[in-house]
Amino acid sequence: MPQAEEKGDVWRFTKPKVVTADSDAQQCHLEEFPCPRCRRLSIDCIGHGQQRYKFKNETSELVLARRPVSKTTPISNQPNKNPCNGLSSLTSALIHRIGQDVDIKFQLTWNFGGFLVAIPRRLGTSAALDAATDVLVAAHTGYCSGRFAADPSVLAKYTRALSVLRHDLNDMVKARSSESLCAVLVLAIAQLLIDPNKTHAITHIEGAARIMKSRGFVKPKDDFERTLISTLRGPVVFEALLADTIHFCSEDWKTLNEQSPAIATLPEGQWFNCMAAVPDLLQRSRAALKLYGTPSLHLLPFELETRSLLDDCRSIITTLRERLDGYDPNKQPPGVRNHLHAHYLRSLALALGTGIILNCVLSGLEGTLDYVREESSRWSDEIVLLAMSATQYQPLGSMAIELCLRFAWMGAASAEARKAVNVMLADYDEACLGGPTDYPCDDLTRVMRRFTLQGP
Repeated sequence: MPQAEEKGDVWRFTKPKVVTADSDAQQCHLEEFPCPRCRRLSIDCIGHGQQRYKFKNETSELVLARRPVSKTTPISNQPNKNPCNGLSSLTSALIHRIGQDVDIKFQLTWNFGGFLVAIPRRLGTSAALDAATDVLVAAHTGYCSGRFAADPSVLAKYTRALSVLRHDLNDMVKARSSESLCAVLVLAIAQLLIDPNKTHAITHIEGAARIMKSRGFVKPKDDFERTLISTLRGPVVFEALLADTIHFCSEDWKTLNEQSPAIATLPEGQWFNCMAAVPDLLQRSRAALKLYGTPSLHLLPFELETRSLLDDCRSIITTLRERLDGYDPNKQPPGVRNHLHAHYLRSLALALGTGIILNCVLSGLEGTLDYVREESSRWSDEIVLLAMSATQYQPLGSMAIELCLRFAWMGAASAEARKAVNVMLADYDEACLGGPTDYPCDDLTRVMRRFTLQGP
């Protein structure tokens, strides 16, 4: 740092000078304490034999060279009141987007999980989490402004985040940390906002499932990890439903369910327990059907298991429907009024979609039954009505409804009903995803064949 040295009426900047008590040029007087030099400069005298670094002028104020000192307008030594760096800017930007005052249409926390609230205090502890959060903030900014196409700057951040995450996953300790698992989920959310094609985001969920498997389904070590795993359960189940990329056994699913005891008794927890049993049931039923064919007595245990899950699902649907019908916005605080309504709509739509999937499995085991077709058709029509009511919360507030509409397409029993579903799907794809996705009717047919045990 430059120093100020007084020479006549001019202040000049010079380099710092080391001042020691042993220095011949500036040596403390041993006769008295404090020494005259330190007393004259009004600084603490550190005594003989001590070394101290100081500016030559510690009392006068520095001014520009060749400019006299102004006694009326002294230069302020106060630091900036708002110091800022990259990490604090990122933290501030994330907090701004997860606050409760953000509209439900764009709020990240309500739509993607409460684990986001705990991320700000963890920034700076994991390079992968920092990079993933940077992508999420940039992607959310573009999404809220209506830019659904991938922005080059956001893609550059996304590429960097993948590189950092890959580096952390090569470390066995970091790979099993909560922060790395959180970074994977944050990148999945960011990818969903960057690109309307949902199949890309699914690959991140597959990676998260592998991390969970390698960690072992042990008891969460803190509330953050418990909330994180609870949030991941839903995406992992849907990924396991749509593809055979996640290989959890029945015990794995059971242990995963038991890690969130707080919601196990709620209708949402009961729904998840029912839904989590479907991927394993699909794999076992498909293997038995391939081995024994139909009809066969060997399929009877799977038929009974499917019917039991359907009975549980019907009970859950009834509970959720009664809750939604009894909802009175006038009795709710203004701050959570829309959140509760959107949550009730979403929960019922997901339960109805689960019922349609189970009816597809039952049809694959026993053949097409009239009452099963009629029930799926009613549930499909109900999902369309829920989707119409949930349009007020688009885009993010009703994004889960878009997935349920795809299940409704599978349950539609007539061409007219399927056309109505297609109309709502087009509306949701335009509002939530910026246009049609790469999920055409051929892919919906393929998924339906998977649920009816006719395809992989």
